[in-house]
Amino acid sequence: MLAFIAARVPAPAQETADRDPGFLTLTFALARIVRREAAVAFARHCALMEAAGGPNPM
Repeated sequence: MLAFIAARVPAPAQETADRDPGFLTLTFALARIVRREAAVAFARHCALMEAAGGPNPM
């Protein structure tokens, strides 16, 4: 389907520098890493609190 649409376009699309998909990919990858590391850090914190005999936040 994409080949059919591309064959009908009279000229190649001009992409500007601010529409770089690499930038978006990097941004989402970093957000995913930060979210995952935050979840791991919170789980580690809960485990330490429980091991110390404190209240379990979960």
